[in-house]
Amino acid sequence: MHLVIHPQPHFMKRILYSLLVFMVAHSTIHAQQRITARELETLEKNNKAVKLLEETDEDFKDVASTSKWPEESAVILAQKTSFDFDKKGLSAGKRIGRNIWGALLAPITFGTSIYYANANNETSILVQETERRKILLQDKYAVENYSILYFRLSAEGDAFTARIIKKDGTQTPVDLTDAVKVENNASVPSLFTSYTDAKSSSGYRPTFYKVAIPDMEEGDIVEYEYVNFNTRKYNQNPDYKEFEPIYYLCNRPLPVVKQVLEVVTEDDKYYVSYKSLKGAPDFTSTNTNGNKVYRWVDNNRETVSRTRYVNKLIELPSVKFQVVYARNNSKNLVWFKDNEDPKSNITLEQLSEKAKTFWFNPGKLRTTGEYTDGLKAGFDETAKGIYKAMRKKDITNGSEDEFIRKAYYTVRSQTLYSNWSDFGFAKIYSALLAEKGIAHEIIVTTSNTESTIESASFAQELKWLIRCKNKYYANPDEHRNPEELPEEVCGNPSVRFNALDEKTKPVTEPLPATDTLLNTLNAQVKVNVTPSTNSYLLAIDKTVEAQGLIKENLMDEVLAYTPFMESDFRNYDGTGMWEGLNEQMETKAISEFAQQKKEWSEEKPKMMKSIAEDYYNVTVADYSGFKLIQDGRSYKKSTLKYNETLTLDDAVNTVGEDLLVSLPALAGGGNQIKLKKDDVARTYPVYIDYARTLNYRIICPIPAGYTARGVESLTKEVRNEAGSFVTKGRIDENKNVVIEVRKTFSKSQLPAQEWPLMMELLKASYAFSRSKILFSKN
Repeated sequence: MHLVIHPQPHFMKRILYSLLVFMVAHSTIHAQQRITARELETLEKNNKAVKLLEETDEDFKDVASTSKWPEESAVILAQKTSFDFDKKGLSAGKRIGRNIWGALLAPITFGTSIYYANANNETSILVQETERRKILLQDKYAVENYSILYFRLSAEGDAFTARIIKKDGTQTPVDLTDAVKVENNASVPSLFTSYTDAKSSSGYRPTFYKVAIPDMEEGDIVEYEYVNFNTRKYNQNPDYKEFEPIYYLCNRPLPVVKQVLEVVTEDDKYYVSYKSLKGAPDFTSTNTNGNKVYRWVDNNRETVSRTRYVNKLIELPSVKFQVVYARNNSKNLVWFKDNEDPKSNITLEQLSEKAKTFWFNPGKLRTTGEYTDGLKAGFDETAKGIYKAMRKKDITNGSEDEFIRKAYYTVRSQTLYSNWSDFGFAKIYSALLAEKGIAHEIIVTTSNTESTIESASFAQELKWLIRCKNKYYANPDEHRNPEELPEEVCGNPSVRFNALDEKTKPVTEPLPATDTLLNTLNAQVKVNVTPSTNSYLLAIDKTVEAQGLIKENLMDEVLAYTPFMESDFRNYDGTGMWEGLNEQMETKAISEFAQQKKEWSEEKPKMMKSIAEDYYNVTVADYSGFKLIQDGRSYKKSTLKYNETLTLDDAVNTVGEDLLVSLPALAGGGNQIKLKKDDVARTYPVYIDYARTLNYRIICPIPAGYTARGVESLTKEVRNEAGSFVTKGRIDENKNVVIEVRKTFSKSQLPAQEWPLMMELLKASYAFSRSKILFSKN
């Protein structure tokens, strides 16, 4: 959604109201659990249009059903990922995203309407991403693991089909009639998600389905293929465009006999810039059926899925590539001099000069990528409009510290809906600070989960931040507060230079790293053992408080289906949701919003129940309530707090009249890591994301007529340079079993030789999670 530059009194209301209309429609669809007959018809139509699982594909012909990995649970016999870039040229076309008005007006404007429709700063193209996989299931675990397939049915044209191939060659298509919607998109395995799909956000939550496959056996082959249509912006510069880079790991979750990447482009004005890392293969290019095809092939790739805590894109073989459109030989005007240049490494000093050039003398640079997405005007014009609106509300007359925060929240209120780029945020926020004469600096780094600075190949890989009064300000996305750094930049090497003076010499330095005090989670879990028909259940009342990067990781799922934006205006003295409406419109808007919140309140428990089942690894018999206490999106109240009440099944075992209760498993969930023999040897650094502290306090009344045994034996302590795992079990004066658990990870990364220290913590945590409390009958 694009925002106006000069906010009117009812500006925020319009944006929020538009968002709510979208989300009402989405919630209505989401509430329909099973796939509908109409959706099945659409899927069948789309499948026929794109011709999935064709036998003529040479990459899937003569693929052996046996493999060199007889001990592996499953093997990918072949997989192929194709990206078809359909550049919007000077024709109206019929595909999604093309401008119909340009076509309708073409006869009376001698075709100029088509040109302007396509050269407009809101043009876009469509990327058709196709994924096909053929997986051999070699044991019962694989049969169970791949007995559920996932697919997206969200954009027009999305398609999916699957089949089972038996040992004798018999093929059975997978029936999608019983497919159901996925409650939590985070649970969709990466094997079923597309690379070019946009990130889920408040305004975009694609619909996924899952379908169970009965009657599979060891030795069966499951083969599926899907097509996702994803729109890519083509803003402002019709002569040159660099699309978002794509990162591809050679090592997949399973060993792969053959894997292929293909980028199909419409003409020779498209290019693929790429860098192969850690020995990954290179691309080759051919002309096929009038299209330029870039092809990448990798054979007999082992899996490293059992190597825990690996920063995969940094440490493992991978290829990253970027599709570039360049008309009129303009492809040498940005960042790198030619198509081979991205293959070379870059020094911090070289990055300093390039970043300064990009910041102070951008020229065409700003229009090469998605830096201006969400803006109707340039950076300076946007900043002036925001500053003018702030001045009308008398925000500009307070202290500098207050202005810095209010400006940040004002920016956040707009990026919430239009998703500004990091560069766009930095330019606008810098201009706002400059309006007040506040000195500040620009910080340039990369994402530590995607690329080191040395291997940065594309301008889109750079992260842009502001440093002001020794505090750091990052692109706020939907939730981030002032002075909160995202996980992906913490501790990174960076380049720093004066935002307003090109002549100052850049400084290279690491960004602040986080620690165990900044990133904390405190969970109080009240538990009651309750009898049920022929069994016992655990009734749980859980209150969680999170801050720092732990909060960042929880935000999306905790705030989904909640009206978290409702009181945003209080953070930055913005406009209330209903200001500027007449009485009749306000009454209608409030009523519709109340209905929306009611629907959200019904959908939220369903989503959280799904998350809880993944977390505890047991059946959630009932998820009875979720309450958001504090959303953590305010500088003054930056801690995320919420409460949930639920009932777990399969967490109490009976031995005669005695009860064995899995209370320790409630500290961190039931999916603790069990190390295997091949986890011991290690060559990769240990990547732990970030330093953190996790505190759990579990309180369970001893059931009447029972005695608790083995509680004191839960007291353990493991401490080393990697962190600590400390537990204490006791019975308090009120005859409650009280279990206190404190887990700390001291560093974000350890050298490979310190892996035994991490293993010591993981083993202690796993052993504790398998412990049980015995309630013996008196």
